[in-house]
Order: sequence, then C-alpha cells, then structure tokens
Amino acid sequence: MTDDYIKPVHEPVLMHPDDPPIIVSWARAIFNNHALTYHREVELQFIKQGQGAYFIQDQNYAFKKNSLVVIRPNELHRLIPHPGLRLEKYTVLFPENVLDDGSKLACFPTDFPRHIGLSERDATDVEIILRSIEAERRYRRSYWLEVIKADLKKLILFIRRNRIQDNEDALEPENQLVKEIVSYIEINFAQDLTLNSLSEIFSLSPSYLSRLFKRSTGLNLKHYVLQRRIIEAKRLLENDPMLKISAMPQMVGFNDFPVFNHNFKQIAGLTPSAYRKVMNKHNE
Repeated sequence: MTDDYIKPVHEPVLMHPDDPPIIVSWARAIFNNHALTYHREVELQFIKQGQGAYFIQDQNYAFKKNSLVVIRPNELHRLIPHPGLRLEKYTVLFPENVLDDGSKLACFPTDFPRHIGLSERDATDVEIILRSIEAERRYRRSYWLEVIKADLKKLILFIRRNRIQDNEDALEPENQLVKEIVSYIEINFAQDLTLNSLSEIFSLSPSYLSRLFKRSTGLNLKHYVLQRRIIEAKRLLENDPMLKISAMPQMVGFNDFPVFNHNFKQIAGLTPSAYRKVMNKHNE
C-alpha cells in the first residue's frame, strides 16, 4: 500500500459532547504523507519547527519555522511534509460560531492570507496562548470554558493583527497551471478523468503533467481524483441521510458498487454504510 492511500488524520472531527468545541493538539514527529481531507471546522496550524507545505483547495503553500497556516471550513487540504524532517506543530480546530458573541471573528474571509510568518517573539506569544488552552482543557478549573474562549479570541485577534500577505496572487506559471487543472477536476471529478485525457485538454505531455501535479499536490493524478471522489461520497453520506448508498457510485465517478465500496473502505477505514452509522450517531 502506498503513502497515497494513508487515512485522513482527523476527518470527520468528532468532538465529545462534554468537551469544549475547541481542540488543540501538539505533535513532534517525522510525519508521513496524508490523504486529502476536509472538515466543517476552522483549522489553524502553528509550525514551531520544521518545514514543508500544505496543499489547500488548488494551491501549494510552503511553510517553515514559526508559520501559521489558516484553513477554512470544508476546504480540501493535505499536509506535504519535508521527507525525513521532524516537524513540531500545534493543530487548532474550532467551529466558526465558537465565540457566540456576534463578532464573526472566527470566520476568516476568502481573501485572508493562508500563510502568516511570525517573528520569534510573536511565535512565543502564540505558543503561550495554545498552552493556556491546553491547560484549561486538562484541569477544568472554575470558568475554564470561558477562559478557553477568551484565549481563542485573543489568538484570532493576534492572527488578524499579524497577517502578512505572501503575494499569493502572483502565482508562478506552473502554480497557475496546477490551479487550473485542479479547478477542472473539481468540476468534472465524476467524469472519466485520466492522465491522457487531461494532457490533451491542457496541451501537455502526460509525463510533464504527472510530474507537475505530483510536485504541487504531493499526490499523483489518479490518487487525487480517487480521493476527491471518496470525499464527495462522504459529503453525500453526511448531508443526505435518505440517499441510497447503491446510488452513490455513479454520482461520484465509479462504474460499479464493489469498486466504490472497496476504495471507500480503503481510504476512509469504514464501509459507506458503517460511515453513515457513525455520522448519524454523532449527530443525534
């Protein structure tokens, strides 16, 4: 089994009813490749040490030490770690309505920069806030939930104040080409897409398109399309409980149910019916 088939790390995000709607996790490890994923929560990645990239929607965003990466709800994304290099990072997850104060501070607009570079001092401030949230979740002293929300609000305000445009609109020609290819796949993923057919559409040689796509997304074209189809199947299972599972394969680009069922289980770790049961139980 290749790295392209590794299961998503936290998709969907299942929060325990007794927990606050804010998750902060810390990790220091040599990360392997991750599958395409999405979830309904805002995701912030604070990279304390190391380097790599995040592929978000249709673009690659490189990061290094003291970086913040912002991922909005329901956006396709994938960690592309630097091979063999240890990363130390914090992951923060929360719904857009978490603050409940009408400010919409937790809703990051579409033009908000994906990547924010921090100075050493600013990175220290961010880590202090995240450690405070972790401690409040662990010890749950008086007013702990209020303190967590106050800390999160402080973090969001800090991010908004320190936003640094990385000239994301000025894409290199190759990045712009990948953006166009991914946008085409997004519209047509349920169709019969192959390396050869896309090569003809974009007037590229198959070998060049393959190298370009893998370099930018971290996935080869075939596995990207496959994972995109399974993500759409998950969305259908989550959003339409009355839809028959037998009708899904053709809706997302598979010719028969056994192939769909096999690939769904291989990528999601559950069969479609088991996945629906988990989601229905979570939403009760």
